Amino acid sequence: MIIAMIGSHGTGKTTLCNSLITKLGSEWSVFDDYYRKTAQQLSYRTPREAILENQAISQISSAAMTGAAFGAMSEWLESIKGHGIIDTGPPSLLAYHRYWLKVRDTPISPYMLRLAKTISHKIDAFCYLPMGKITLENDGIRSDDAIFQKDIDQWVLCNNTDLDISESKVLMVNSTGIDERTEECINMINSLPRQ
Repeated sequence: MIIAMIGSHGTGKTTLCNSLITKLGSEWSVFDDYYRKTAQQLSYRTPREAILENQAISQISSAAMTGAAFGAMSEWLESIKGHGIIDTGPPSLLAYHRYWLKVRDTPISPYMLRLAKTISHKIDAFCYLPMGKITLENDGIRSDDAIFQKDIDQWVLCNNTDLDISESKVLMVNSTGIDERTEECINMINSLPRQ
């Protein structure tokens, strides 16, 4: 079984992912936030900082970062033994990419959409963390721009439709506390047929 966290930045995806792994046990593995992790390995504070390094080619930087994350995610899905959780699922990754394409008035590549859709169809359920449930913090890792967060959240919802993700596969996490969020997701996971 594969579960993906989706939503904008600062909504608690990584915190929830870590809590779930602690509760679910060793048969579960995690695909970390590759997009953010890679940017940090290259000494950027945030992925946004990497994209804005040269605004004239922001759409190219975004395509490179998103394509690399999707490629790694696809490989992980092919090699995983047991169950897994994706920290930042395809609708979220694609939301950032589409945001930067929109800024530059550039169309999205059919290849990128096909890749995101193919990966999404291998995921059994999505835990959607909407914005506004927890406070957006300036932690030096994520952007604390509330307008940017809202734009990404709207793209995530749009991508659920564009990637043919059934509403029945999406759990909206409404609680604000980590224990309650974890329990909501575990209840959803337990209600799904095990593969």
